[in-house]
Amino acid sequence: MTITSKIIEIGPNAIVESDPIAILFGPEATSNLKSVAVIQDFEDDHPKFNLKRGSQIKIHDTTYTITFCGELVNANLQGVGHVTLCFTPIPETPLESAIYLSPEKFPKFSVDDKITYIF
Repeated sequence: MTITSKIIEIGPNAIVESDPIAILFGPEATSNLKSVAVIQDFEDDHPKFNLKRGSQIKIHDTTYTITFCGELVNANLQGVGHVTLCFTPIPETPLESAIYLSPEKFPKFSVDDKITYIF
């Protein structure tokens, strides 16, 4: 199954070159969250996620494989379109609201780009 979203906004403090993470939220995010987040809008009004280790996410032209999927990820994505994408090795104590991805290469995020969740 696939679920696709479109990037509709990128906060002025969302992309930090030295920090290989991206915080995603849906369009209902508060203005404070929008300033530090990539805002995505799903094509489906009520997407049902079942992401897990081995699922994939395509951003721009790169397909990433999920190496860790936190326990809160699917519910957060379904509820408020939120997930933290980490392009780093899995730490000893990973974030339960995060997805860790391989390759560990930070993507280019642009307004109107698609993000495809494949599971």
